[in-house]
Amino acid sequence: MRLSFLLIAASLHIFGGLPSGEADAGPLMPPRECSSIVLKNHGSPVFGTNLDHVTVDEGLVFVNKRWVEKTGLYPSADGEHARWISRYASITFNLVGFQFAWAGMNEKGLTLSTMSLNDTEVPALDERPPLDSGEWMQLVLDTCATVEDLVATDARVSIITVDHYLIADSLGNCAVVEFLNGEMVVHTLQEMPASVLTNSIYSEAVATWLQFRDSGDYSGLGSSLERFCLAADRARIFSPGSDEWATAYAFDTLEIIRGEDFSIHTSQWSIVFDTLNLRVYFRTAATPEIRYVDLETFDLGCESPVQMLDIQEPLTGDVGDHFFDFSYDINFEHIQGFMDNWGIDISTYNLHRILRHFETFPCVARRPRRPSGRSGYGP
Repeated sequence: MRLSFLLIAASLHIFGGLPSGEADAGPLMPPRECSSIVLKNHGSPVFGTNLDHVTVDEGLVFVNKRWVEKTGLYPSADGEHARWISRYASITFNLVGFQFAWAGMNEKGLTLSTMSLNDTEVPALDERPPLDSGEWMQLVLDTCATVEDLVATDARVSIITVDHYLIADSLGNCAVVEFLNGEMVVHTLQEMPASVLTNSIYSEAVATWLQFRDSGDYSGLGSSLERFCLAADRARIFSPGSDEWATAYAFDTLEIIRGEDFSIHTSQWSIVFDTLNLRVYFRTAATPEIRYVDLETFDLGCESPVQMLDIQEPLTGDVGDHFFDFSYDINFEHIQGFMDNWGIDISTYNLHRILRHFETFPCVARRPRRPSGRSGYGP
């Protein structure tokens, strides 16, 4: 299965008007296998997620700013592009590059992460402007404060994805969003016996867990279902405690369900979002020391530059001071490496065209206005 981000290659024909064959995908890597869990700690979600892959481990962390006017890459069937203004700042972990989030949390505490799902079937192209998975994730973090806000985006934009998503908000709500049979399927807290997600359809994974839960023997179910069941057990027995206790419990759970114990995939990134304190902890297989960063320590207005950090930078403790101003060259080098790793043949010229699209989003902090177009998310 291709990462949804490989659709960037196809999108170049739409966005950049490339000639046939300009953006071709070569041999495909194995799919990601990822896991996420939400723990309710005195009503505040603590959100843990693993990115599992056999080789891919590079990534960039971004602090994204408020009051930036943005436009999606893809046109709708009517030729409309998604347009919105970022109401909320966020911190995101990006596999591909700037504006393509894999996981993240915004300043309202809304948090979500991505897991691949072979059974995904997205809606057909219609009057709603489509967004790639990473763009959609960023729109959600830019414009949504709650799970309810996120669900409402389906009326305004569609999504091009091969993934499904676990979401939590600061009110204690939790949801799974999937795209099955061409429709958005949402499971909310009231119908979620387990606030976890791996790489199986949620309803089927829950049914399997409930079937085998009493025995506790999940061997032979396969990587995704085994990880789901073990994580569901951990979520069920979790007892609220201090912020430090909940964070440690989340990391212990991510270790129990680490990819290398179930498949060829290593848990390359392990991330824990403390939504109450807007703090993010993370470690990588290559740099296993736990680091953390506080979102609120940054200037979150768009008058100052976006901040970024290489996720593999060998640091410890509070890494907030190690973030640096957005670098086009570093972002370009990273996304070019991503394309090379995934066998996507895109010319340097056209890759620059895509990246310039995102880099030139204007700051409208002094005179915020509602973007024109059907999908506008104005203040």
